Amino acid sequence: MLTVADILATDGLDLTLQAGAGGCTHPVRWVHTSELGDPTPWLRGGELLLTTGQPLQGDPASYVRRLAQHGLPALGLGLGFGFDEAPAAALEEAERHSFPLFTIPYEVPFIAISEAVFAALVDARVQAIESLTHLVLDDRGLDAMLAEMARASGSALCLRDAGGRVLAETAEIQPGDPGAIRLPLVTGSQVEAELLAQPGERCDRQLLHHVRTVLAVELLKRRAVTEAEQRLAGDLVESVLSGEIGERELRRKLAAFGFAGELPLSFALLRPAQPGARQLAELLEDAGRFGPAGARDGGVAVLIEAADDDAAEAGARRLLDETGAAAGGVGRVRVSPSELHRSYDEALYATIARPGNGHPALATWRDLGSIQLLLALHGERGVELYCETLLGPLVAHDRDHGSALVESLQAFIEANGRWADAAAELHVHRHTLRYRMRQIEQLTGRSLTDARDRLELWMALRAHALQETHRDGRATPV
Repeated sequence: MLTVADILATDGLDLTLQAGAGGCTHPVRWVHTSELGDPTPWLRGGELLLTTGQPLQGDPASYVRRLAQHGLPALGLGLGFGFDEAPAAALEEAERHSFPLFTIPYEVPFIAISEAVFAALVDARVQAIESLTHLVLDDRGLDAMLAEMARASGSALCLRDAGGRVLAETAEIQPGDPGAIRLPLVTGSQVEAELLAQPGERCDRQLLHHVRTVLAVELLKRRAVTEAEQRLAGDLVESVLSGEIGERELRRKLAAFGFAGELPLSFALLRPAQPGARQLAELLEDAGRFGPAGARDGGVAVLIEAADDDAAEAGARRLLDETGAAAGGVGRVRVSPSELHRSYDEALYATIARPGNGHPALATWRDLGSIQLLLALHGERGVELYCETLLGPLVAHDRDHGSALVESLQAFIEANGRWADAAAELHVHRHTLRYRMRQIEQLTGRSLTDARDRLELWMALRAHALQETHRDGRATPV
C-alpha cells in the first residue's frame, strides 16, 4: 500500500509538507492533475491531486475542505505559477481535516511526480502479487492464507465451497450482504468455490481478482491431493474387503494413515443425509480425516483401529458426530485381515436392519438379531441359496403373473397372522389374502400355521430384502 508519506519521501522530488501531517498514512490509489474549481465529480477518491493553484484563487478553505471530504488523500501545490507559498486559509483547513498539503518546487514537473507514483504503485502491486503467490508455495492453512489476503487487499473475506460450506473466513459475510462482492473461483469448467469480499476503506479491487486466482490454484492443488489420497485409501479398503492384502502389508500401509499398527481393526459404514454424488463425496472427504475410507454400497466404509468392540463403537460414534452423517453402523473388531470383510458385513447389515428415527444413529452387531444367522452362511451365495430355496417359487410367480405373493407374505407374517390387519395393510379383501396364502403354501410346501415354517419364511424375507438393498446400494430399512 502506497501512502502520502511514501511519496513525500521519494528522492529527487523535493516535496515539502506544509500542513495536515496527521493524514500522511492515507493510501494513494492514483495521481491526477486538475485546475477545476471542483474536480470531485470526476474523482472516485484515493487520488493524489496536483494543481498549479488556480482553484485556490477564490475560496481556498472550501476547496481544501471539499477535497478532504471526498476522500482524496492529499493535495500538491506547484509553486511559481500563481503562488509562491501556500495560502494560509488552505493550510488552516488542511490542518483541521488532517489533510496533507505539500508544495512542489517550480523546477519539478508534475510528470515526475506522476511517474514516481505510478512506479511505486506498480512495485507495490508486484510485491503484493508475489507475496500472495508465495502463499501457495508456503503450504499454509486456508485460514492463514485468507488472513494474509484480507490484509493485502484491504477487504474482509469469506471463502465458501460450491455447496455453500465456509472453508475459511476473516469475517462472517453472506452473499446477500450490502456491498459484498461475489467472485466465483473457476478451475477448468468447474466452479470450485466462491469468494465473498466486503471492501474496506483501503480496498484494492484489482488485487482482489488476483486473490481469487491464487485461491483457485490453491483449491485445485488441494483437490488433486485429496483425490489422490482418496484413491489410495479407497484401493486399500477394497483390498481388505477382497482379501487381497496380508497382515504385514496392511499394517505397513495403515501406518501412513497414522494407525499404531498393533490394535485390532473394524469397519464403520456411514450414510449421507441426502442421496447424491456431491453429498457422498463430501462425506467421503470428511471421513477420510479419521482413517482409510472408500465409497461403497451407497455409503462410506471407514477402517477403525480399536482395542475392543466398545472402543470401536466409541470411534464410530465420533465419526458419526463429526462428519454429520445421517446414520452409520459398526462391525466387531477382528485381528486377522482375512476376517475384516465380516466386520464390514456386520456394519452394512446393521445399518440396513436398524430403522431410522430421523436422528443420526449408530447401529451395531447387536441390532442384527436373527440376521447374524444369515451372515453365518459364509458369503452372499449362501444367503442367495437360502432365499432361492424358500422364496424362489414366489418370486418367479410374481414376475410371471404380476402377482404380489412376496409382499402379501411379508404383510401376513408382520401382522402375526391377523387376517384383517394384513388385508388392511395390503388394501385387499380378506378373501383375496386367504387365496394368496393358499397359493404360497402350495408353491413353497410350507404351512403358515406352523411356527417353524413361518420363522423360516420370515428370515427368508429378511434375507431377500437385504439382498435387494445391498444390490441397489440403498439403505432402505427392512
